[in-house]
Amino acid sequence: MVLNFCPGKHAAAWWRHWRKSTNIVIPSTLRSAGRELRRAFTASLEQLPKPDFLRAWCAVAYAFPGLHPDGYEDAGSGWPRVLKRFAAEAWRRADAGELADEELHPCAAQWSGLYDRMHTHEDDETARRFQIAADYGERADG
Repeated sequence: MVLNFCPGKHAAAWWRHWRKSTNIVIPSTLRSAGRELRRAFTASLEQLPKPDFLRAWCAVAYAFPGLHPDGYEDAGSGWPRVLKRFAAEAWRRADAGELADEELHPCAAQWSGLYDRMHTHEDDETARRFQIAADYGERADG
């Protein structure tokens, strides 16, 4: 079962609001998501600057789209032990007011991870993925 980071009822309005976040960077491939995670594994998450932490956090959502940050501590949550520290740090930052809700729940990263694994795509799905890549894709300077 895939848990969805995205709100459903007012998705279009929520999506326009979410796109305003400038610290979100979504991986373009599983390889780039893995690269971001490897970088984060070598650092203290608490010490990472917000943009670096969000790159890693979005990589978690992209690579593991079935995970949801809510309830990550629950035994049946499906969170691998090695990734729980990312969720714990995301919640610590959110509780401290350092992460907005759209950064705590990186919907577009999760959706993009799912989309990039699909074999067939509808036209509207492809258009959405291209828009996400244009708005929040990896930067050449990253």
